[in-house]
Amino acid sequence: MTSVRRPRRLRGERGMTLVELCIVIVIIGILLVVAVASLLRARIAANETSAIASLKTINTAQLAYSSGCGGGNFAASLVVLGQKPAGNSQGYVTEYLGESISPTHSGYRFNVSLGAGAAASPNDCNNTPTITNYYAVGIPVAPGQTGSRAFATSQRAGVYQLSGAIPPSEPFGPPSQLAQ
Repeated sequence: MTSVRRPRRLRGERGMTLVELCIVIVIIGILLVVAVASLLRARIAANETSAIASLKTINTAQLAYSSGCGGGNFAASLVVLGQKPAGNSQGYVTEYLGESISPTHSGYRFNVSLGAGAAASPNDCNNTPTITNYYAVGIPVAPGQTGSRAFATSQRAGVYQLSGAIPPSEPFGPPSQLAQ
């Protein structure tokens, strides 16, 4: 008769108990929650930095448009800034900003409208109406998830911020602050 030998355990060697295994799983869960929260904060910070950079791009594009195609005046929308003037190979803003009236990028929606005291002006080199002052905003698409601040700028330069989804109004000043 052959006997079946069971593997022998060494003395003092034992596996993890169910309680120990549960504790390890809870610790891993806590670490994951902390990591996800940090990731969301980092994503919001990145989206806000991108929004500030996009508004600075709009300022630069408006100044270039004013001196080039606008005859000293500003574009009334982002679509106008995205159009290629005669003799140029590209518009004044990138495609993602100039593709629509209110484009969305990195969790923010952007728009250009009449600024404080703005008036209609003569047409530009593309025969598009211009304005004397502009007001550009960047608003989080999902406040608290894609961004926690709203931003605004105008031809007076500087990007201003307010917490929440309502952008600073003109003239800029308290409670809004320069974005950093």
